Order: sequence, then structure tokens, then C-alpha cells
Amino acid sequence: MTGLQTHVQELRRRLAIVAVFLTLATITVFYYSGDILAFVQSDLGFTLHALKAYEVFYTQIMLSVLIGFIATLPIAIYQALKFAEPGLTRREYTTLRNYMPFAIILFVGGAVFAYEFVVKASLNFFFAFSTESTVDAVWGLQNTVGFALKLSAFTGIFFQLPIVASIMAKIGLLNSEKMIRYRKHFFISVLIIAALTTPPDIISQVLITVPVLVLYQLSIYLVKRINE
Repeated sequence: MTGLQTHVQELRRRLAIVAVFLTLATITVFYYSGDILAFVQSDLGFTLHALKAYEVFYTQIMLSVLIGFIATLPIAIYQALKFAEPGLTRREYTTLRNYMPFAIILFVGGAVFAYEFVVKASLNFFFAFSTESTVDAVWGLQNTVGFALKLSAFTGIFFQLPIVASIMAKIGLLNSEKMIRYRKHFFISVLIIAALTTPPDIISQVLITVPVLVLYQLSIYLVKRINE
């Protein structure tokens, strides 16, 4: 068996492990997805409506896959790290392994932050605005839950910034001077992404943008300490 065939076989084995865990996690979440949707409606404080025949089922599938993916994330990262281990130096492997728990914590923390302080604030603002008007608002289940999931996932990814910057600094690909030089470019990019991923109100955009900018400043500090 050639080296390439061995690598392909190893990749298939590790992907199969991830797929099994993802499938089991998704099925488990789907079993409780009705209770999760009931909790979300109760937590938001208003009723969501299914506007299409398949909307409840589709939303439960979407919710189950995303939460199942998050639950499987530690397994997936570990399998990817073990697959890449032969091609990494000992220092690179140790750095990635040591930062893995913090990456997961920051992702979950960012997602929870987005739901608690951005999603709920935005939806409650628009709901209160609608109730004061003469128009009866009907909130679609799929669109509302999809918005919450998308925004939470994006924020979780944004919160990886300190980890990514620290890893790049550890392996010599990034320094604080470069981050300071491109800080304005980063700020503009964050503002554009926040405008595209949040509702068209300044409150939601500020609630997303400010923490990310703070994390960028924190990343500069961490990279500077690593480079010393």
C-alpha cells in the first residue's frame, strides 16, 4: 500500500468516526427538538408561527444538525489534529492541541452571547415596535430561528480571533506590528459583516461589533506577549 493510499484510508477512518458521532448527536437533539423550540418561544416571550406545511419539521432538522455539529466539534477537531499530526512539528502539534479547548469555549461563549444579548434584544425591539403599530405581526418559525442560529454561529466564529491570532503568532506567521498596521482594515471588514449578518438596526450592529473589536485589541496584546 502506497503512502497516499495509507493517508486516504486514515482520512476515511477519521471522517467515519466524526460522521458517526454527528449522526448520533443530531438524532438525539432531534428527539428533543420540540422541547427546544418550546423553550425558545417561552424565552423570547412571543409565539412563532409555521407559515408552510413543512416548516416545523424543517426547522427541527436545521436545529438538530447545528446543535449536533456543535456537540461533535471537539471530536471533529481532535480527529483533524491527529490526522495532521505526522505533517506537523512537535511544537506546532502541541500548540494546536493546547489551544483546542479554548477555541471550543470561545465558540460556545460567542454563540451564547449572540443569543442572549443580540438575538433577544433585536427580536424584542422589533416585537415591541410591531405591537405599538396598527399592523399585526406574524413571526415565521423558520426565519426567526434561522436568524438566531445564523447570528449565533457567526459570532461564535468571530470569537475565535484571539485563538487564531495566538496560534499564528506561536508558529511565527503573525506579529503585533502587522495587526496594528491592518487594524483599520479589520474594523471596516467587521462593520461590513455586521451590517450583512444583523438586522438593519444600529443596536444589533453595535452589540456585535464592539465585542469583536475588543477581542481584536486583546489579540494584539496576546500576540505581543507571545512575540516577546
